[in-house]
Amino acid sequence: MRGVTFLLSLACYVIMTYSQQCRQVLTTVCDDDVVNSSMHKGDKGDVGRSGKSGSPGAQGDPGAKGEPGGVGQKGMQGESCALGSLGTDIVTRLTKIEELLTPASTTTIATTTVTTTTTSSITSCSTSSSNGPHTLMSGVEVYCEDGWTIFQRRIDGSVSFSRPWDDYANGFGQTDGEFWLGLDNIHEMTRGGGCRLKIELWDFDGNQRHADYSSFSIESVENLYRLCVSGYSGNAGDSLTYNNGHPFSTEDSDNDPWTRVNCATYRGGSQGWWFVDCGHSFLNGVWMRQSSGGKHGIIWREWKGVYEPLKETKMKLRCD
Repeated sequence: MRGVTFLLSLACYVIMTYSQQCRQVLTTVCDDDVVNSSMHKGDKGDVGRSGKSGSPGAQGDPGAKGEPGGVGQKGMQGESCALGSLGTDIVTRLTKIEELLTPASTTTIATTTVTTTTTSSITSCSTSSSNGPHTLMSGVEVYCEDGWTIFQRRIDGSVSFSRPWDDYANGFGQTDGEFWLGLDNIHEMTRGGGCRLKIELWDFDGNQRHADYSSFSIESVENLYRLCVSGYSGNAGDSLTYNNGHPFSTEDSDNDPWTRVNCATYRGGSQGWWFVDCGHSFLNGVWMRQSSGGKHGIIWREWKGVYEPLKETKMKLRCD
């Protein structure tokens, strides 16, 4: 009974210290001395355990946007990388797969047959794997033969070589027949050096000879396409080294050293060549079976020892 009374007293003390109502209640159940003794303040109790956390509150409004930061320092440039052999192979395979997956077009495309040239990506005949007419990457049409570029051919007189200066500069004829490639083209092909010259000759009896030169080039139009040739070998005799260092001449551009005649017309026509004194060699001369005198015809003096006309010629160069 005393324990219950003590607890009631303590509760009343906490809720209403020295409350008159509490005294009246206690008086009815306890003696005055018990009530009086229980109203004294007791010792402080231990701190109770923390309760569970409440639910989080709603998110507040976003704050004001801050000032932009300063520009940072520029980073170091990364190294460039080349596509390796493996990458190249992968790209090639993917391209092939794409071609196989792409539907073939049903559109009919009209084609034109080209009989005089074969378009290719070669830069010179030395990079060609086939003989015949070709178009170089530069757009020049040439005739390739075993890696050599033929720049002059005489066969049967079907193409006239009696031409003015501009024709010899630009070229004429057909690459698979009688033709002259053009001094501008010959200069462009040989100006880098390292070029050789091969000359092949046939007479009317079917005999053949050749003259090879280990160094060959011609200068630009500003220098009148001056001939530079040396290093002879072969079995036709050397009839061209004599002309080395001399400019090209035609009927309308007389650049030979003779003052009393123009060799381009003196030799029976109006063909162009690197003349000295109108002798020794003249492979662009008039095509004829027998000379009518005066050193006429296609001439290579050192083979026959006389000015006997030849039937066929080839002049070809190779730059390796």
